[in-house]
Amino acid sequence: MIRLATPALTFLAILARPLPAVEGIPGWEQVLNEVLERAEHERQGTEAMSSRGRNPSSAESPERAARELRPIVGDFVRYFQGSGVKHFRASLNRLQPLRPMITRVFREEGLPPDLVWIGLVESGYDPVARSPKNALGIWQLIPETAMTFGLNVAGRDERTDPEKSTRAAARYLKFLYARFGDWPLTLAAYNAGEQRVRSAIERVGDRDFWRLAAAGMLPRETQAYVPAVLAAQFLGEDRSVNNESTVYDDATQRAARVAVAPFSLSQ
Repeated sequence: MIRLATPALTFLAILARPLPAVEGIPGWEQVLNEVLERAEHERQGTEAMSSRGRNPSSAESPERAARELRPIVGDFVRYFQGSGVKHFRASLNRLQPLRPMITRVFREEGLPPDLVWIGLVESGYDPVARSPKNALGIWQLIPETAMTFGLNVAGRDERTDPEKSTRAAARYLKFLYARFGDWPLTLAAYNAGEQRVRSAIERVGDRDFWRLAAAGMLPRETQAYVPAVLAAQFLGEDRSVNNESTVYDDATQRAARVAVAPFSLSQ
């Protein structure tokens, strides 16, 4: 779970706190530093080349800043397809026996099966992954949320039960979607909390995730969390992550598509 400050370039700072490392998935501070610092380096080079034609006193519009945040999805795609491909494959291996159950539960709860990719970003599908803030399981539910949506956390903690925790996570996601009516905002609230997202909407007067992120009103973690889920969704069905290839045949063209891809969760 992740935070960015101000417009496009300043989302590349170090994470404020460590995130859980589970087998097959490195701590998210390591992932983000690699992905975001590389993106910062590339964008600084691009800005240096184009600075002569830019008026340095002109203010960057929120719309432009929001557009420039979207390539972060491509940055995560390149991470999962490149240096992070081993961790991505390990997560897919853990997902394989769980996916029929997760798909069934989400459909029973009236949710899109694409939400399965939240689990890759949260835990790498490790049922016993635990965060420093005591979020536990595939869906990294904190005790209060788990109990609200029907799980027992005393004794045998049901957050480690794949099906029961999936049902609770599905109901929580449905609860959030009923309040925001938008999947990127729902993902942001799943990561940062409902009140944090509501406060950002009220302060900016806008319900678009990308513009809220560009305005620096969402936690840095959250501004990267949503693109990471979208990148995992984009890659999840791509056979190239299951073979020995670690790069796209046409990486530039593919990354350009990623930045504007019509993700089902983003509509």
